[in-house]
This record gives sequence, structure tokens and C-alpha cells, in this order.
Amino acid sequence: MSKTTTTSQFRLVGQLESFVIKKGDKVKYLRMKVEEKEYWLKIPKKLRPEIDLTMMTGTWLEITGNREFKKKKGFFELEASQIKLLPNPDIPCAVVVSEPESSSVGKILVCQKSSCWKRGGESLCQRLEQELEEQGLSDRIKIKLTGCLKQCKKGPNVVIMPHKARYSQVKPREVEELLTKHFNP
Repeated sequence: MSKTTTTSQFRLVGQLESFVIKKGDKVKYLRMKVEEKEYWLKIPKKLRPEIDLTMMTGTWLEITGNREFKKKKGFFELEASQIKLLPNPDIPCAVVVSEPESSSVGKILVCQKSSCWKRGGESLCQRLEQELEEQGLSDRIKIKLTGCLKQCKKGPNVVIMPHKARYSQVKPREVEELLTKHFNP
């Protein structure tokens, strides 16, 4: 298992600290204080025109977006999808992260293209089916064979839904660990 990407939703309510501006005038990040902690939120290009650079430090904001774990860096990157100005917040500072429920139906996407299949995709699928049956998860979690997942040289490739966790070079002996990690908390 070489590469993992875990994504979930977040909602932050807090006060603006400052903007991080790169290349002259482009807002790259927004610094926000929530309950004595500071968060840096990445501002995607589509939201940059909506940013009011005259906002004062201490302005209350509600920001929602996606949280993605960056394995190489070892931390979560927060990317805003919506920014709301809160003129008079009666909401206490809060960090809300919605995680997928373990009782929800999951899917395991397995690349079936020839490169992944030759690198062990077929035996991986067989092991997944066997382990789902052994753990009593076959009624909740389905295996779906997909087209190319764009990591051909690192096959076999797997995406575990609803977590959107991507794994490359997955070995059949790692299947039990993956299922336990994502579906048996």
C-alpha cells in the first residue's frame, strides 16, 4: 500500500486571522482562528474573486469544504468550497467533520484494465470476495470492477468508497487490514 488519500467534509466557524498571498495579488490561503487553534484553508481559484481582501482581522466566518489527508506531508489539507460572512455569530466556535458512517453501504473499486490485472488484480479480487464473506461484510460492501484508475505502473489499484481512499500496489495479504481499517472501527 503505497499511496493513501482520505477525504471528508468539514465545517469551521471562527475568526479571520489573515490572508496568505502568493505571486503578488493571488490569495492562496486564508488563516482562521477556531478555539485557540489556527487553521490554514486553501482557497481554490474559483473562490478567489469572491474574497474581500478588506475584511478585518476578527471577522467571523463559516467555511465548509473538503479535508484531504496528505500522506507525504503527514497532515490534512483543508480546501474551502464555500465561505460565508457571519455578521453576528450566535454559533460558538466549532469544528465539525463529517465522517462516513460505518453502517453505510460501501464499495471497493478495483481496476480491471490489463496492466493492473497482470500485476495481481484478479487474485486481489478473489481475496477481497473471500475476506468480505469471512468478515460478514458481503451484504454491505460490493466489489466493482472499473476502468483505468490512472496509476497503471503501480497496479493493482483500488479505491475504497465512501472514504475515497486510493491504494496502489495492493497485495492480497493486505486485504484484511484494509477492510478492518475502513469498515470495522
